[in-house]
Amino acid sequence: MGELSSHTQSVEPQPQAVRKLAVVATVISGIAVLGCITLALWNYNLTAKVNTLTTANASLNKTTQALTKQQKDTEALLQRVRLAANLSSISHVLEQTSVVTDDFVLEKATFDVAENGTLKGVLLNVNNQPNLGLGGAYRGYGKYNMASSTLTKKAEEVIDIAMKQYGTSDKLPVWDKNTKVEMTVQNYELGKREGGIFKLASQK
Repeated sequence: MGELSSHTQSVEPQPQAVRKLAVVATVISGIAVLGCITLALWNYNLTAKVNTLTTANASLNKTTQALTKQQKDTEALLQRVRLAANLSSISHVLEQTSVVTDDFVLEKATFDVAENGTLKGVLLNVNNQPNLGLGGAYRGYGKYNMASSTLTKKAEEVIDIAMKQYGTSDKLPVWDKNTKVEMTVQNYELGKREGGIFKLASQK
């Protein structure tokens, strides 16, 4: 019996070794917990930074879109301003005795331009040369004592000269024979050319 008891005591673990293992396990567990906490905090901070960058990127995109739109609007406005300036310039050129025939003198040229920059129509207001003035063929209020074909030819001569002068600039919308042109004499309706055909107001 004594021998058996002595053998049993020899295989029991030493209390000091157990304590060392417990300390090591505790340290390892603590490190693991700290590691988990550190990873969680790092992940949280990373997520916060990603969210911040996402918000900043969205704001930057909105700003970029707004600036792009503003730039396009500014360019469109500048184009309209340049076109208005060019039309004003050609109007002065046409009105400054550039369009004169034996029968008419151009007094005013007005251009109607669409939103897309194309020329919708032209208004030409003329005055009579002395040979057609009151006391001559002109009866007033846009009426003449002459054949319609003769008056039409005289009116078309003015339109063709104005169109030719206008066409010398490449900074203006196209004016061709299909462009609608209204013609007045002393602000009274004389006639209109549409689709290349001129008709006197009296022929309506």
